[in-house]
Amino acid sequence: MDIKRLEYFCAIIEKGQIGKAAQSLHISQPPLSMRLRELEEELGVTLIHRRGKAWQITPEGQLLYQKAQFILSYMEGVKNDVSSLSGTLQGLVRIGVCPPCRRMASRVFSGLAHEHPRLRFRVWVMDNQSLERHLQESHLDFALLLLPVKGTNYAIRTLRPLPYYAVFGQGLTAPEKDHIGVEELVGVPLMAQHRRDDEAGVNTVLRRAFQTIGHQPRFALETQDSGFLQSLLLDGFPAVGILNEHEIRSGGLEAFPSVRLDVEGLSLTPAAITLKQAYVSMAAQRIIEKFTEIF
Repeated sequence: MDIKRLEYFCAIIEKGQIGKAAQSLHISQPPLSMRLRELEEELGVTLIHRRGKAWQITPEGQLLYQKAQFILSYMEGVKNDVSSLSGTLQGLVRIGVCPPCRRMASRVFSGLAHEHPRLRFRVWVMDNQSLERHLQESHLDFALLLLPVKGTNYAIRTLRPLPYYAVFGQGLTAPEKDHIGVEELVGVPLMAQHRRDDEAGVNTVLRRAFQTIGHQPRFALETQDSGFLQSLLLDGFPAVGILNEHEIRSGGLEAFPSVRLDVEGLSLTPAAITLKQAYVSMAAQRIIEKFTEIF
């Protein structure tokens, strides 16, 4: 199977049109259409259903696209690894990052950019579910996300858990303690984040903890966006924000009174994950090692 045909096929799928793919590849449309037909004839299957200008990828085409992505990324990784033997990491690394891990990623990427100026990053920020899907489809070299994950075909490098803190907003007095439980937050207006996979959401864990002591939390605000919680505290919202240590730093909230919140199940466990069967380039391996060194 010709590698060039695979590159052309991937370009067609990613651009959504043969014409746009031809433009990106700097070739005319008829030769590109011919390469697609040759690939289909070689495999003996239809990869794309064509109906005039409209088309739809077939299940066989989807499978080939996923496999071709892996093959092409493997070849690119080998090329960059051979070039990196001189001592300087180089090439493109595709990384997925979940929102709570943005601060960690920023710190690592900034340091590596100084150490290895020929290293390039392409970063997607999205939720766990989306990161797993893109990793399974070989769109990412690795993902920095939160455990637990749903897939079972991962190599996982677990990082240090992130504790949560009660950050006291305008007009609220923090207890003079090193850490507190939910008992000290009964009746206090709270702001917390909830995730799509709600079982692991901060608000769900807090509700469960309050129920064990016979109370209900008083949520003044719930949102999926931790950045919105940070903004509200900075703008004087009178509530206690439940944030992890990286969110406190990234939001510029270090001056706010905060106390560590000890609640069973209320912590984040970041992890760097790759597909077990995927080729992981030297550059991607070094980035993952940097995360484990720092965090």
